[in-house]
This record gives sequence, structure tokens and C-alpha cells, in this order.
Amino acid sequence: MKKIIISSALVVIGLTTACKKEVVPNPTTNSSTDLKDFHSSKVNQLKQNFTVDATLGGTITGNKGTKVTILPNGLKWSNGQTVTGYVNIELVEIYDRGTMVLTDKPTMGILPNGDLAPLVSGGEYYLKITQNGTALNTNNGVYVQVPTANPDTAMQLFDGILDANANLTWDLTTDSINFNQDSLGSNYGFFDDAWGWTNVDRFYDDPRPKTTIKVQLPNGFDNTNANVLITYDGEPTALASMDVFTTDGYFSEHYGLIPIGLEIHVIAIAMIDGQLNYAILPQTVDADEIMMIASFSPISEAALVALINELP
Repeated sequence: MKKIIISSALVVIGLTTACKKEVVPNPTTNSSTDLKDFHSSKVNQLKQNFTVDATLGGTITGNKGTKVTILPNGLKWSNGQTVTGYVNIELVEIYDRGTMVLTDKPTMGILPNGDLAPLVSGGEYYLKITQNGTALNTNNGVYVQVPTANPDTAMQLFDGILDANANLTWDLTTDSINFNQDSLGSNYGFFDDAWGWTNVDRFYDDPRPKTTIKVQLPNGFDNTNANVLITYDGEPTALASMDVFTTDGYFSEHYGLIPIGLEIHVIAIAMIDGQLNYAILPQTVDADEIMMIASFSPISEAALVALINELP
């Protein structure tokens, strides 16, 4: 097992074969709510609102190209009555892993046994349709088109599941996807009948032997005030989450599903005195690897998104 030590964002300053946990300086941090509040504010900033006449129907297009079409008389109240008049469409689009990091929306899918495994995303979005603040119902009355440059016929639909701590995972649905090509480009098309988070995905597939890896952050940082995520080289829309914090102080991918030999980048973010901080560590995965991030560096939101999106 080897441990990699970095002093700042992308600088490797030491290497040792020892697995003994090392002591690093205890940084000054804000409360555990700061990072969650930061993520929530990023989601709110991405919210777009549109209005459509429910009787006539219509199509709206988000900033990233997501199209939502309400069919004429396609919305209903909970009692089955058809909705008339104007309705509000709330839309959030996430199509790149830099934005996934800022909003804390990684691509971890739920396996049949309940374990989590990384997904390759074709696009995440949040959708809610209301009238006067009340959520509406639909019966195949809302058609969504998610743009794609390279359609992948292995893609499926996943619903977002939020736990009590607002952590998001993705659950495979039985809904079908159409793969469309027209003069405006390619898209995944499907009927959406439940509001919330939706992801067009497929499970990441790699035949190599798998392992579990661990990451240690500086003293004072744990899963209440920091996030640790993994990007897979060659998969620009896959973002795995180190979702477990062990009793001995490590962030862990505890399902043993990381391919040995895989080229990855470990990303850690935290809020320190109200400032976004990060560290990124490139690594080729070894069996049972333990990595150590010794410090963070301050960075702007825009610079972090650009840096993450430029990773291989």
C-alpha cells in the first residue's frame, strides 16, 4: 500500500510505502453546515423558471438545451381534474462534472444489492411543474429531450433519491428512452411523470480486478465539512463519491469497485473561513491504496469548474 502526500492543489511532495496514519496540521474551518449551504446555493443559482399555458401546451428550452414539452391538456390535479391556465416550470440542468462537484450531484447508482456504483451520465436535470405553488400531476403529458452529441444506446433513466442529509444517489427506472436525431442534433427523449431529479446514465463498466481505496484529509476535515470525489480518466461525465467516512479517519469507496490500474483524479473540496478550497490528486489505482491530501488551496468557483472539466 502506498500513501501520496500533497501540500497543495496538484503538487505531490512525498511518497511512502507505510500505511500508518500521519498527523497533519489542524486547519481552521467553518461549521459543518457551510459546505452544504454552499452546494444548496449553487443549485438555486442554476434554477430556471418558465411559464406555459397548460391548455394549449408548449415547449421550453433550458440554457443547456434540455427541452420540456407539455402536451395540450397534459397536466392534472391530484383529483384527476385537467389543469387549465398558466403553469410554472422549474428546471435545473447539470451536464458537466465541474458543476456536479459544485452542486454535490455525483453519479452514483444503486445496484440491486443496495451497493453504490459509478455511473456515466448523459445529463442530470431537476424538473418541477406547479400552479400557484402546488405541484401538478401528469399521465404521459410531459415529454423531455436531453441533448447529446454522441447518443449511447446503453443509456437508461435513473431517478434521484435524496436521503435525510440531502445526499443524492440514482435509482434505475423501468422507463424507456427514445434516441432521436433531427436537424437540431441528437437527444434522448422520454416521458417524465414524476418531479425531482432525473439522470440519463449507464453503469460504468471495466473488466479489470477491483479494489477499495481510501483518502485521508487534514485533521479537522471529515464527511461533515468536506467532500471527496473521483473522476475516471476518459469518462468526462462520471463522478464517483467517496461516500463513507471510516472510524479510523478515512474517506472510503467501501464497496471494492475501483478497477486496479485505472487512471483517476481524486478531488477534495471544503469551505475554509467562507472560501472555497480544493485539492486534486492524479493517481493510478493500486490494490488497497491509501492516499493522503495534506492541505487545501483556495480557488474561485469558475476556476474550479474549468479545472475539473479539463481533467482527462
